[in-house]
Amino acid sequence: MAKNPYQAAKLFEQGTRAMKAEQFGIARGLLQKALSFDKDNPDIMGRLAQLHIATWNSQEAVDLLRRSLKRRPNHPDTLLVLSQGYMQLGEIDRMHEALDKALSWDPGHPACMHAKVLGFINAGQPELAREALDRYEQIGEPHTLIVMAHGKLARTEKKYEEAIRHFEQILEREDAFERQKRSSRFEIGHCYDALGEYDKAFEYFRVANGGHIPGKVFHAKSMIEQWSKELLDSIPVADNGSARPVFIVGMPRSGTTLTEQVLSAHPSVETVGEAALIGHQLLRKGPSSLTGEDINAYANEYLDMLNERVGAGATRVVDKHMGMERTLGLISRMFPGATVIHCLRDPIDSCLSSYFQNFGTNVNYSRDLRMLGEQYVAHRKMMDHWGEVLDLKIMPNRYEEMVADFEPRARGLIEHIGLDFHEDCLRFHESKAFVTTASSVQVRSPIYQSSKQRWRHYEKHIGPLIEALGDYADTSVPEGTEQEV
Repeated sequence: MAKNPYQAAKLFEQGTRAMKAEQFGIARGLLQKALSFDKDNPDIMGRLAQLHIATWNSQEAVDLLRRSLKRRPNHPDTLLVLSQGYMQLGEIDRMHEALDKALSWDPGHPACMHAKVLGFINAGQPELAREALDRYEQIGEPHTLIVMAHGKLARTEKKYEEAIRHFEQILEREDAFERQKRSSRFEIGHCYDALGEYDKAFEYFRVANGGHIPGKVFHAKSMIEQWSKELLDSIPVADNGSARPVFIVGMPRSGTTLTEQVLSAHPSVETVGEAALIGHQLLRKGPSSLTGEDINAYANEYLDMLNERVGAGATRVVDKHMGMERTLGLISRMFPGATVIHCLRDPIDSCLSSYFQNFGTNVNYSRDLRMLGEQYVAHRKMMDHWGEVLDLKIMPNRYEEMVADFEPRARGLIEHIGLDFHEDCLRFHESKAFVTTASSVQVRSPIYQSSKQRWRHYEKHIGPLIEALGDYADTSVPEGTEQEV
């Protein structure tokens, strides 16, 4: 297509507006068209990369940003977004390299320093986060992002009153964006929860979740009908025979990160975190038209991705991509020898914990209690279906049982994936592995037991959730416990 900077600029503005309105499908089309009119424009590449980051299409973002840096080398904002892409891909050394390069050109860049501090926190290195903030304060202004970084670090160090003071400053600042204020309300909610002030905590979570764009609940019925036993039997199985992939499936906040960390502590196991590739493959072609050639190509593409991300040395590689329950039919054709672990947790606790997390735009249903319950029900129905029609080795892993009797459960996980047990799996919390999910604080503790039956502190606030869960919601009082909490 002929270069047309005027048309590209017009489409860029439209795409940016759609992106701010969280209309990501529309924004993607507009920005891709803008880039077709001005293919070397670094601003368009950068904005499209930001969109890919927001929707966890991390590799696409990184590829675009590398192109952009050839046109505009050492640009701090571009390097910042590149670091976010590397973070999502789990390439933490490259993430720090990008941030260090940006800060070498602009030592007072608040967003880069904020990202640097969060990187240290997520890697379980609060002392390095403190050192970075101390260095910044000698040269930089008290920017909103730096105040947020101080608050994050204080919460990580369990200095909850101090953290609340930092985040309340954000709510009072006129220069703070609404998304920063919303994030701060979530943080204050977590601090009050830790302090046992549950009504205050819930009010902050409620306000933080307000004013959202309604999300979409996954309706399992049509997919169950589509992926019938007859259809699955008609789709060829890949030739590779690989048992290398290990897939962790579960609702958000159901113990998926704990399970991933225990597995990846084993010397023969690596993790790619939440890889989006199979989700994209699922959308390329209707299941009824899949051929043996398609399945082999998908499987080889996935194995190549694993090699690119973690190398060829690991015997097993863990993937816990979001929405895994929708892709298990395809996975069963690509990797019939793969193992699957289904993480389960008290449905009310799991859903309420999601409501308390700032997932951004990726899990919009989490911002409404009723929709959360409906999503949980759909997830369980889908998994029940797969249990009936697939030959995959699916192991249920119940969070409450794992935290109550950890070692036998950890040994069972390692046995399920076909490896000999290693003592490092019992010391997973000592790992310096980078954690990008909302569970980054919890996995730094030996076992996080305080979240069991947490919902009882909030029972008077969560009627819509309990109603939507229906028969899945067990509100009976466990034997040997008190009614009051």
